[in-house]
Amino acid sequence: MRSILDLARTRLAQGTAAGFYGLGVQLLVQLVSVPVLVHSWGVAGYGAWVMLFAVPSLLAMADLGLTTAGANAMTEAAAKGDRPRAARIHMALRLITALTGLALLALAAAFIYGLAPGALDFGRAMPRDVAAPTAMLLCLYGFLALLNGVTLAGFRAADAFASSGMLYQTVVLVEAVVALSLALAGCSPVAVALAYLLARLAGTAVLSLVLKRTAAWLSTSWTIDWGEVKALIRPALAALVLPGAHAVAIQGSVVAIGAVGGPAAVPAFSVVRTLSRTALQFAFRFNVASMPRYTVFVAQGNRERASQLVLLNLGVAALLVVPAALGLLLLGRPFIDLWTGGLVVPSFALLAVLVLTMLADAAWIPLSNLVLSINRHGLYTYHFLIAAALSVALGALLVKDMGALGMAWALLGLELVMVLRTWQIARRLGMLHRADLAGASRNLIAELRERRTSLKDSAP
Repeated sequence: MRSILDLARTRLAQGTAAGFYGLGVQLLVQLVSVPVLVHSWGVAGYGAWVMLFAVPSLLAMADLGLTTAGANAMTEAAAKGDRPRAARIHMALRLITALTGLALLALAAAFIYGLAPGALDFGRAMPRDVAAPTAMLLCLYGFLALLNGVTLAGFRAADAFASSGMLYQTVVLVEAVVALSLALAGCSPVAVALAYLLARLAGTAVLSLVLKRTAAWLSTSWTIDWGEVKALIRPALAALVLPGAHAVAIQGSVVAIGAVGGPAAVPAFSVVRTLSRTALQFAFRFNVASMPRYTVFVAQGNRERASQLVLLNLGVAALLVVPAALGLLLLGRPFIDLWTGGLVVPSFALLAVLVLTMLADAAWIPLSNLVLSINRHGLYTYHFLIAAALSVALGALLVKDMGALGMAWALLGLELVMVLRTWQIARRLGMLHRADLAGASRNLIAELRERRTSLKDSAP
């Protein structure tokens, strides 16, 4: 069996690289799209486009968490050698997702062209005869994104997490380049939306073809096993709660600050929070890449490898997040001053509390993602949602006297609660068994020493 260090240098390294590539694509598209679209359609036109482009994101969540739960179940089945079960789950996901998406498309069409014909009239920024077809095209684009989620779940079950991630993000990059080029050339939002749709249609075909060649066994079943679907309902609902909880904590806190403290209280909090979360997103790429392997190890009953992955995830998070936190604490205010031209000046107290929040994030999110990878996330997602709502409510009360710093303290409390809850769950699931972790640590150290010795011996 290959050592965990070999896996870290190959599959996990490739998955981490794919994650960095994906983040890079997202940041590049965001940075470029704003000036291009503002230049092409004006500030108001860009604002209308942003509102319409939010629709695909909502449609992409319409799988009701089934894709996340199904991907874990398929990976587990494939790891145990039960490919027929993985194929049944995959087909069930495909059909249910397609039917759900088509139903939502019908509702969207009824809303746009029948129920509320005047709702998409943005005046001079984007009149209805432009906004309506643009919205419908973007809904079709979102439907394809919904189907792509099932395809990516199939890739994960086929142990092709890294390559599929690179391919999918390349599709995202290509469609953005094509669409933004048309906008820069003076094309209307309808043409740009059509470009997004056609590029995603081509990308969907490529993804499906590659999956067919990578894992033809996923297409061997053409029936829905309702027993498998029923078994996925609980983890699917728990997975659906997770983005909602994050939205309450992230977007809800900003809305609460603005509502209680006024718009002027928002920028300092938002800028520091954005910096800290960006650092976390880069730091967690290894964690996300390791999730499929953890699913496999647990499914195969390989406690040693699973424990080694737990250690590696905690170690990598500490190794990356602690220096980032220190850098943000020491250089954050000068960087923000330079970045915003001196317009946003967060207090050192606000910066320090949000840095502590960042460190607390790193103490529970890697473990929670490993719990998610084995479909046991229902043990913490509902607690997270309730705690997030309570913390934002508490923060809103504190904002009256403390400003944005009050919300920062409330969110730090939320993260500490989640640290306690997640570590409690990890212990219950045997992820933090002392003997397993001690043995995994000894083996890791032994492997490192062996590698160091072999490198010395091979040196000229």
